[in-house]
Amino acid sequence: MERKEFLEKVLAYGRQAGFADCEVYYRGGKAFEVLILEGEVSDYENSREEGLAFRGNINGRTGYAYTEQLTEDAIAYLVETAKENAALLSPEDCEELYAGEENYPELEGVNAALEELRVEEKISAAMRMETAALAGAEEVASLDYCALGTSLAEVVIRNTRGLDVSFAKNFATAYVSAIAKKGGETKTGSYFWKAQDWNEFNPEETGRMAAKRAASHLGAASVPSGKYDVIFDGRAMVSLLGAFAGVFFAENAQKGFSLLQGKTGEKIASEGVTLRDDALLLGGYGTQPFDSEGVSGKNKAIIENGVLKTLLYNRRTAKKDGVASTGNGFKMGLTGSVKTAPTNFYLARGEISQDVLLAKMGTGLLITSLMGLHAGTNAVSGDFSLSAEGFRIKGGRIDAPVEQITVAGNFYQLLAEVEEIADDLYFGSGGVGSPSVLVRGLAIAGS
Repeated sequence: MERKEFLEKVLAYGRQAGFADCEVYYRGGKAFEVLILEGEVSDYENSREEGLAFRGNINGRTGYAYTEQLTEDAIAYLVETAKENAALLSPEDCEELYAGEENYPELEGVNAALEELRVEEKISAAMRMETAALAGAEEVASLDYCALGTSLAEVVIRNTRGLDVSFAKNFATAYVSAIAKKGGETKTGSYFWKAQDWNEFNPEETGRMAAKRAASHLGAASVPSGKYDVIFDGRAMVSLLGAFAGVFFAENAQKGFSLLQGKTGEKIASEGVTLRDDALLLGGYGTQPFDSEGVSGKNKAIIENGVLKTLLYNRRTAKKDGVASTGNGFKMGLTGSVKTAPTNFYLARGEISQDVLLAKMGTGLLITSLMGLHAGTNAVSGDFSLSAEGFRIKGGRIDAPVEQITVAGNFYQLLAEVEEIADDLYFGSGGVGSPSVLVRGLAIAGS
């Protein structure tokens, strides 16, 4: 049975079963990944998956069900299960389905050339990446991970109120982790790349970067405890932003889990700070024309020139605050309920290079990696105490690698004390991005 026909039959059966309104949410896709070890394919996966979630309103209650079997036999099971579940839920949790919008952003999500790549080409690129990593620094003798993958994901949402939207997008990713050794010392360094345009991928450069990062940390030592001027590079700042992204979710503010409740329109950060959530970003990992509720995606400033402009809303939390959804209502999977999530969530770039930023700091620390993000952060208070690695900076230049230090502070205070932002915007694997950021006088615990 064709997918379109299957979706129509599910909705029709739902109406016949007594649902006043009902909706189907389809998610499907395919993924390829190859792991390389010592010039050979050590693991290989080429998979496909799809599934369907159903929700509907009956007798003032909302019921849910899902299936990974898109067959005629699954239709009755899907709808009847949702009907049974609805009877167990409270009328207070009844969800009004969205009728959709007249116009949605037109986005190109699928790179056709990426879909046409042969498996042999992908494996060859992964092997070139490994070769380059092993030759990237004389101290590198082995890799503990070398992987390349491509993926295609598609979402379709249809309901009986008129909503009918779909979107597909694909990506390529590569990750290398190199091991550098000198004497009895061992360090690892990694490099991650992702994009939709295969022509942007340089296997040799990806491998070399991982090797250089591993070798650059040989000889690392701690520094004396004290107050230091600090530059968080893009990777480190992405980790910090990701850990505290939830403070910008309206549902957390409404529950008292964020200090930003009631702060819209107030200055909460330094003037140079602009934080965006952009669902329309060209080539972005989180780019999509609509969220899981069918609300159109938007490019919005959460913080603009230091002022809090909006929190991130789904339809339920927006109704509670009497505002419109920002298009951030997302399901984390077929079985999950709609929560809040960002799309392309990033700190806007500044106008100077990282080298100029280092020169402006003069003496201090360049932090390139933060660890212990789950245990070392308090999402309510904003406090953090995190293990860190990076480099000591003297005279505006890298002096020596640093490890075994802990950086402590408060996320809200850090935003307010950002002195300067570089132009080296970096996006991590999950759609969170940041350039390098200079903050003065952070507490560092070391030797």
